[in-house]
Amino acid sequence: MMNMNNNKVKRVVAGIVAGILVLAMVLPMALSFLN
Repeated sequence: MMNMNNNKVKRVVAGIVAGILVLAMVLPMALSFLN
């Protein structure tokens, strides 16, 4: 049970980090397009 919970937590954290990285890459491009 503990290992499965740890894997779920790692997946959620990895997903959040990936989402933040994608946003950090996309936001400047979106702002440049708007400007």
